[in-house]
Amino acid sequence: MKRVFFIAAMLMIFAGASAQNCDVIMLPYFGGDADRMAEYPAEKLDWRCRYARAAFYESDTVPSFAYVYSIADVTNRATGENLTEDYVVDLSTLSYYGYNFNDLQLQYKSPRQVLCFRTPASAHPYLVLRSITDMFTIAGDVVETKQ
Repeated sequence: MKRVFFIAAMLMIFAGASAQNCDVIMLPYFGGDADRMAEYPAEKLDWRCRYARAAFYESDTVPSFAYVYSIADVTNRATGENLTEDYVVDLSTLSYYGYNFNDLQLQYKSPRQVLCFRTPASAHPYLVLRSITDMFTIAGDVVETKQ
């Protein structure tokens, strides 16, 4: 268990070196188990990472037809605690899988629903969660451009 926390801490330290470090944003998908993540098929891990990278962007305005939430409505899956209003967004380490973002998306019938979170303490006042459809499209487009 100490090994997992050490690896997670090291990954967070190195996260600042690259935008949306896959190891950091994917580790919550595996419940913090770096060994399990290392055993996961590389192609699937790569796709899931692209999907998670596609999830967010920051904005100064609310996109059309987006539902707006407080960032305090977001729950950490590991701890069960909600984020606070003074949460500062860091897209290089924010994990789609580490929080209840998917649960919030699935409350809507349409996979095209965009959600927006007020983030008053961040550089931009809104964190935008793209629709599931857009996340799939962006993740898939990356695959098409690699070939």
